[in-house]
Amino acid sequence: MGTELDPKLSFAKVAEGCGLKGVQVKTQDELTSILKESCEAQKKGITTFIEVILNQELGEPFRRDAMKKPVKVAGINTKDMRPQQS
Repeated sequence: MGTELDPKLSFAKVAEGCGLKGVQVKTQDELTSILKESCEAQKKGITTFIEVILNQELGEPFRRDAMKKPVKVAGINTKDMRPQQS
């Protein structure tokens, strides 16, 4: 899954705060290297959270149809819906 989140927030740092090893990678070479390292570290009981920063060239859009006009879905009627309970 992909999304645009606050670029100033480091999820690798959040993972460290939760007791994991947090690493941020920005290139395919960095990712290959850290995957090998993290597999070896896991054998020693060290879990690694890898935050992968992708640019538009490397990452596929989450939904290619996101900018298209919505279409009606068969069989859905608003009268069948009820409010959420708190």
